[in-house]
Amino acid sequence: MSVGLKEIAELLGVSISTVSRALRDDPRVNKRTKERIISAARNMNYLPNQAAKSLVTKKTMTIGLVLPNLRSFMHDIFDGLESVCSPAGYNILLGVSDNDPTKEMRELKLLLEKRVDGLILFYVGGVFNQASIRFLNSISVPLILIDRYIPRSHFDFVVSDNRNGSRKLVEHLVSKGKEKIAFITQKEDATAIRERLDGFMDGVLKCGIKLPPKYIVSGKTLRMENGYACTTKLMKLDDPPEVIIGSTGDITLGVVKYLLEHPHLENKITVGGFDDFEFLSFLKIPVTTVAQKTLEMGKQAATILLNRLQGDRGEQRKVFLETELVER
Repeated sequence: MSVGLKEIAELLGVSISTVSRALRDDPRVNKRTKERIISAARNMNYLPNQAAKSLVTKKTMTIGLVLPNLRSFMHDIFDGLESVCSPAGYNILLGVSDNDPTKEMRELKLLLEKRVDGLILFYVGGVFNQASIRFLNSISVPLILIDRYIPRSHFDFVVSDNRNGSRKLVEHLVSKGKEKIAFITQKEDATAIRERLDGFMDGVLKCGIKLPPKYIVSGKTLRMENGYACTTKLMKLDDPPEVIIGSTGDITLGVVKYLLEHPHLENKITVGGFDDFEFLSFLKIPVTTVAQKTLEMGKQAATILLNRLQGDRGEQRKVFLETELVER
């Protein structure tokens, strides 16, 4: 049987309103009575009615989070969010968009129907998707974007410094004597993907190496299958590259898969990419990666959101997290 305020009040011989005030740490209740009530509530395993509490505070103490998938890259983001939200008393409600802008909006609507206090979004709608952007602008609760942002919008965001990370990767590879470098990307208007290509071009120009247009290959998706298909295309060239960079972790795995199936190329092709998956250390093909600070991304996004919920009305927060080059 559940224990409520009435049962605690009857046990101690006080009014229900006194019990309610004591459990809310109301200063109108004297210290000794408050201690008795809190002790009794604890001994009776009293659990507050969150729904009723929400009617009073106008808060549900929940944060909505929408991610594109639940792969390993997302785990650290979630852990970072949880490490900040949980101590502050907030629970996280999760939605998954499957990289589908329509499903993303549907997941956001479901979370808003649950009256979440704020939202954190790994945005997949793209910078030119006006329907998605109009919907985001209609949301009344604080919204923080992670990994990708919308240029010239008012939304706070926490992302990686993708452009500089990509440039540093090219500079590192050139310093190792590599010059014939290819880049596999995807025709997507997400800021993270575009900035990685921009950074690649920055590195090429800075290092003064030649870049045949055929060395930039764009596929249909950001998945491993795209990396494999594009690597196949590059290896069929009369003058194939000696380095292949994948613009995402999954694309890079597609490159590795191709090379594992063609052992005679393993020592001829150097692989670079983004997202430093732990298991890359166990592959026989070394992959030099641009590691993102995903745990920190989650922490900073949660911190910004909680500050907004506490009344921070300051200027837009734009956070670009430095990346780290991991050489193998």
